[in-house]
Amino acid sequence: MGSSADKHLGPKGHRERLRQRFVKSGRSGMADYELLELMLTYSIPRINTKPLAKALLHQFGTLLSVLQQPYERLTRVEGIGPASALFLKVIHAILTRSMEAAVEDQTPITGPEDIFAYIRLHLGSRACECVYALYLDNGKKVVHHCEVSSGTIDRTALYPREVLKPALLYDAAGLVLVHNHPDGHPVPSEEDHELTRKMDSVAGTLGINLIDHMIVTRTQAYSLKTGKLL
Repeated sequence: MGSSADKHLGPKGHRERLRQRFVKSGRSGMADYELLELMLTYSIPRINTKPLAKALLHQFGTLLSVLQQPYERLTRVEGIGPASALFLKVIHAILTRSMEAAVEDQTPITGPEDIFAYIRLHLGSRACECVYALYLDNGKKVVHHCEVSSGTIDRTALYPREVLKPALLYDAAGLVLVHNHPDGHPVPSEEDHELTRKMDSVAGTLGINLIDHMIVTRTQAYSLKTGKLL
């Protein structure tokens, strides 16, 4: 809740007070809605952004989930216009690129935890089921990554030849497949297990190791290779 002083300061004074709090104490001194409120002040002039920040968190759950929403879904939220939706997507892109760089530059992909850290910003809160591929060199460092399939809320088609084209192009030695479950439950279906077996076999004929096939949600992941839930 805002203080009585903020009410007398008006929107401009309240924004300045919010910014000074951030300068003084950083994110540790602010609630999630206040961080989002502060961010929105840079794309929405002259109005109180606190109700909008709270509405976004109420609808989507977390700061990360807000940033992961598709542009079109953000623009359907009352008060979020094209400029603000684009601003949020740019912030998400910067965050995702930074996380990718941290994984690429510091450590090889050695297990499910590394994969989840790398991919969760891409797929965790996607509204449709998508398949993402990571292509690794002999040292298990990522040499390329891309979305290889996108479908509906509960299904997507995947063609091995489309997955393996980039592997050959980038001379990859290893492959990681990741797909999301928009319903929030990372439980593999029999189709998921069959896809894992098929891709393992097809990739193996080309000398490419299927390192893992993972299912991710916003908060969890499941490794079909290890049977491990993260």
